[in-house]
Amino acid sequence: MLVAAGHVVALVVAVAAFVVKLGALRRDPSNPRILASLGICLGCGVAVTAGWAPVHSFIDGVSGVPNLAKPVEHGAALITATAIQFLFLHLGDPQRARRSMRRRWLFLAVVATVMITMFWAADFAESEPMHFAERYGDKPQVIVYMLAFLAYLGVSVVDILRMSLGYARFAGTRLKVVMRLLSAGAFFGAAFVAHKALFLAWRLADTTPAWSEPVASQSLVTLSVVLICSSFVLSTVWRTVDGLRAFPRKSALHRDLHPLWHLLYQAVPSIALHPPRRPERNPRWVWGIGQRLYRRCVEIGDGLQAVGPPDPLVVAQARRRAEEAGWDEARTAAAGEAAGILDAVRRYAQGHVAGGTVEPGVEPPSGDIGPADVEADARRLAPLSRVLGEPLVRDSVAGTLDTH
Repeated sequence: MLVAAGHVVALVVAVAAFVVKLGALRRDPSNPRILASLGICLGCGVAVTAGWAPVHSFIDGVSGVPNLAKPVEHGAALITATAIQFLFLHLGDPQRARRSMRRRWLFLAVVATVMITMFWAADFAESEPMHFAERYGDKPQVIVYMLAFLAYLGVSVVDILRMSLGYARFAGTRLKVVMRLLSAGAFFGAAFVAHKALFLAWRLADTTPAWSEPVASQSLVTLSVVLICSSFVLSTVWRTVDGLRAFPRKSALHRDLHPLWHLLYQAVPSIALHPPRRPERNPRWVWGIGQRLYRRCVEIGDGLQAVGPPDPLVVAQARRRAEEAGWDEARTAAAGEAAGILDAVRRYAQGHVAGGTVEPGVEPPSGDIGPADVEADARRLAPLSRVLGEPLVRDSVAGTLDTH
């Protein structure tokens, strides 16, 4: 009963982590760290599923090969260990990760070849879902099979713990927690290796261990899988909570930028990657606010580049009027910029574009741009967007076209 419960718990956590990482993969399909995380979750899920007695019996029954579920289970464990190494290498030094993985892939191929060869050479008479090690642990082929399996896991665990300790010193608090959970999972994986090796030694000495091998093995596997997969679930929960907390703030910035965006969109409709059906509408709540805010900042930057630089005289006139009206320094600066943009848009609409280039002060579209960069751009642009409709700003621009 305890073994079955352990399988269910481990499988539920592994599936949850896999689903979470699938969502991340849809957003960033070429990210090697997400691919590695997906491989870890998949490997854990397959390992605990194939190791469950009913599934073990089902695989053997469908295939007609006794104990075929064992190399499936163990192979998934090897893939998991390799994927964790892949993840840590890309966290540490992505440039060297591909070269560093070559010898690990070679080691994995050699071990897998040995295991498959020994499995077929063993020629098992009957399927043994629960007591495979106890019944077949003294067969020479099984001994070689298990030594290859344990050697790979042992080397991988040492490698994982070494990299984890090295990278944790430079990681942020949250990444450090995630890495420690992964390391803890690897530690219980090491305990599983030590337990299996000790059990084989007892079997070779023709001694019956004082503990239940299936219960001990499954307990260690469950702890390892739960800790490894929960690290990915935890990181996603953190991001989700951060997103929910930031949603009102980003939505307010998105609304604040609408007057400026709409002004530029009317002048240069091509700035919109996906033109809205009702561009004049400024909705209070929108889905995917992070990406929408990013696109809004980029489109505003493109629009400012298209209409050309502001007229310094118009900017100065608007600032002077704002100062005379008693506006504070930040709002006065925003009034000057807003008037300059409004004047540039009007000149652009009549075909009078000033020479030179405009510095919109927003980040260029790049895959490396972060949330902080987007919000910094939005916070800088929002004040001048808010004052665009002020009579003082519009009066500062009135009549300027005749002087150009």
